[in-house]
Amino acid sequence: MTPPRSIALLAGSRTNGNRELLQLLGSLLQTAGVSVCEYDRSVDCSADMLLCLGGDGTMLAAATRAARQGMVLGGINTGHLGFLSVCGRREVEQLVAALVAGEYAVEERAMLQATQSGLEDCYPHPLLALNEVCLMRAQTGKMIDVDVELNGCLLNRYHADGVLVATPTGSTAYSLSAGGPLLWPTAGVMSLTPICPHSLTSRPVVVPDTMEITLRPRARRGRVEESIIYSVDGRSAHVINVNDTLTIKRADVGLKLLALPGNDYAARLRAKLGW
Repeated sequence: MTPPRSIALLAGSRTNGNRELLQLLGSLLQTAGVSVCEYDRSVDCSADMLLCLGGDGTMLAAATRAARQGMVLGGINTGHLGFLSVCGRREVEQLVAALVAGEYAVEERAMLQATQSGLEDCYPHPLLALNEVCLMRAQTGKMIDVDVELNGCLLNRYHADGVLVATPTGSTAYSLSAGGPLLWPTAGVMSLTPICPHSLTSRPVVVPDTMEITLRPRARRGRVEESIIYSVDGRSAHVINVNDTLTIKRADVGLKLLALPGNDYAARLRAKLGW
């Protein structure tokens, strides 16, 4: 790969450890001749690459803009699980050496695009998710009814706490906790998982990512007062009304995720899941 000429840096939190690591990373990159800037969420960034210090949440917060701007996104895990990260804080020097030598890879990760009926003109860009889009109840103790359609054909009406649509990347996140399947990151599929369904036969379904999934909340037992929301990567919540539709499909843009040689996905599964 071509060594990056410019790299933007983002720290999820400004703890003493992260500040020191940010300074060390910036110093190493500048010494190697790489232009360094601090990532600003309020303006467009022209850097070739964005390196995030933090956990998966920090990377998810930056994923949409990185995808739209064509930047390679890399993570240095200073959080907990760090499934998306390329390395930990102790491997920063090796990471810089690999970047300068061009000894890194870029993985193309699919993203989801979510559109709510009636709001198509309210957002300048469609809502994008790297992990999942989740339709769920807003009130504790309440269940919802959701019709799920695939390319306009009814699949099922789920009576559950919610319904979750995940990318292969997101199959190790909320989807996994909800009982969804593990998917290989490059598989051209999406998973659809009911959350705590009121039926033992309601199981996760894996569909091609060429399909369009429509979620349609329905009135439950004649009651329409329940508040229903949907979240995008767990970062933002949006209210949706009964009989409105939420259309989910593979986005036109994908994320370029930084990877290092030898960091294969099977090894990552073993390390992160304790296999």
